[in-house]
Amino acid sequence: MDKAVGITHHEITVLGSRIHFVTAGDKGKPPLFLLHSFYLSGSVYDAYLPLLTDKFFLVIPDFPGSGGSERLKSLNISRNFALILEVIRRELKLKKISFFGFSAGGVVALKYAALFPKNVERVSIQGSPYFYHDYEIILRDKILLWLTANFPHFPRFLKKLARYQFVWLILRIFYRNLDKTMKVLGDTHLKQAIASLSPQAAYEWGQDIIKIDLRSDLRRVDVPVQIIIGKKDPYLSLPSVYRMASLFKDAEVEVVRRGDHEMTIKNPEIIAAKLVDFLTFP
Repeated sequence: MDKAVGITHHEITVLGSRIHFVTAGDKGKPPLFLLHSFYLSGSVYDAYLPLLTDKFFLVIPDFPGSGGSERLKSLNISRNFALILEVIRRELKLKKISFFGFSAGGVVALKYAALFPKNVERVSIQGSPYFYHDYEIILRDKILLWLTANFPHFPRFLKKLARYQFVWLILRIFYRNLDKTMKVLGDTHLKQAIASLSPQAAYEWGQDIIKIDLRSDLRRVDVPVQIIIGKKDPYLSLPSVYRMASLFKDAEVEVVRRGDHEMTIKNPEIIAAKLVDFLTFP
């Protein structure tokens, strides 16, 4: 796969921490950053490489404390992750860049667009929260986020459980849709993501997400924004997504009738096609 699509692995040091990211495709094409969500790593975008490298130069980071990246010694929160993306942009000598962010990864993309508006071409997000009062978390995930945000040892506990096979049986019972997701993502990817997870980084990012309020940031985003929402997403209702869209200067909402929150993982062809339509403009 690496050879087929021209993948290159990179490491840079930011604030004393080693950050891993990969690039794929021709650097002469429009740059597109693909940003993963909470408890995952950049490997969730493996299926996107053959779908997007003919049109874009892909940059796929592992956020601090995930995949091949060390946690930051400062707070591991969305704003600091956005600052890391700016270091990567400068390292690669890129001008304007576009983003796709899945769930909490979309929060980072929006933070970046608010902080560095002159460096952004367009932003696409899927299943991303913007305001904790408008994020309709189902009870299952409300419990997980609350545990992560309030008990620093909870992510460490999950990491220990990842050593044992029975945890996957528990997760499949707990997560109604996980079986479908696992068939696409594969046990190996998810196990590797959790095994590489920094509990401290997960704790800090969990606190950040559960208290999220991007309303003032969204008003500063001065580029076109695409909001992809699955009609079956248990976290975000259509009214809440349209309320979010109203805060941008230029936003479009794409509703996928059979999509859910894990659409980025389960349906890469659908997401990739929408990205191409949105990002390939005259």
